[in-house]
Amino acid sequence: MNPTSPTTSPLSPAFAGHGHVTFLGAGPGDPGLLTLRAVEALAGADVLIAEPEVLEVVRGHARAGVSTPELTVVDEASTTAGVPVLRDAANLVMEAARGGRRVVRAVTGDPGLDGNAGAEMLVCAAEGIPFEVVPGVATAVGVPAYAGVPLRDAQGTDVRFVDARTADERCWTEVGASDGTVVVSTSLDSVAAAAGELVAAGRKPDTPLTVTIAGTTTRQRTWNATLGTIAQVFKQGKILPSPEGHRPVIAVVGERSAPAQRDQLSWFESKPLFGWRVLVPRTKEQAASLSDQLRSYGAVPHEVPTIAVEPPRTPQQMERAVKGLVTGRYEWIAFTSVNAVKAVREKFEEYGLDARAFAGIKV
Repeated sequence: MNPTSPTTSPLSPAFAGHGHVTFLGAGPGDPGLLTLRAVEALAGADVLIAEPEVLEVVRGHARAGVSTPELTVVDEASTTAGVPVLRDAANLVMEAARGGRRVVRAVTGDPGLDGNAGAEMLVCAAEGIPFEVVPGVATAVGVPAYAGVPLRDAQGTDVRFVDARTADERCWTEVGASDGTVVVSTSLDSVAAAAGELVAAGRKPDTPLTVTIAGTTTRQRTWNATLGTIAQVFKQGKILPSPEGHRPVIAVVGERSAPAQRDQLSWFESKPLFGWRVLVPRTKEQAASLSDQLRSYGAVPHEVPTIAVEPPRTPQQMERAVKGLVTGRYEWIAFTSVNAVKAVREKFEEYGLDARAFAGIKV
């Protein structure tokens, strides 16, 4: 059987005795965009290798005890003449795989669009290390969707994708000659320069433009402008370079990003609590459901338990209370919280009692 066959799981006997690498697309930033296959691979990984911002996205689905080595560390044992030796991602991946471990190499967006991931796949192939690829939502597609900017219309608008960090003059000329939608991956301090390249290549200065930072996360923010006004909009708004590390800023150029249309389709940033930071002071066990509900409204929950539920200091207190219920000592019982109900139920189960013990008692 081909070890890279999609029908073969890295957890199956086919991989016993040697390592396996899963190149996994973590999407643009929202953990909810991880695929089912990605979650499955993370749950079975021995080693998880990713940039810090990607670790934030995938760590919650990794199994307990998974190793997360830093991408670049100082190997003091290999230091020569006082010069530290740096180990990059490919070295970390191969080292773990050679040791027979199941490795997940997670990258932003989709692995097929990540040049470094492609190079690491070639290294695996050269050494005979079995690997698989789990596609993810491409940043250049996912971010416009969260910004309320559909890239195509019913007439099949032409869509071009450009990475401003590697585009040359020929690339800008070809893109500028098109009147379709252009999706530009860039950095916040280079958006104006990219807009200038498109104008120089033939695009009209009044062509609509949207710029989105931290796309698909609750830190997302989108600006509307035109190719000719984006520099002024940023200057007036005192918008500084993005603190989002190397995560790209996505700019969408074309009529599909016109403000009138985006106002109707901006479903994410228009959530009622979008970007609000909300303190959840419930117990750790009870915070999850409230936090999930807050996230559905766009809020950022911060779980800080301010209370702890503990049993009575002396077990006899609870024993006397339960005995009083059974013997008819009490006429009323009041539960002050769901935690009190849970504690009494557990004590009932311990004594082999059930709700019939409340007969004749007002609750």
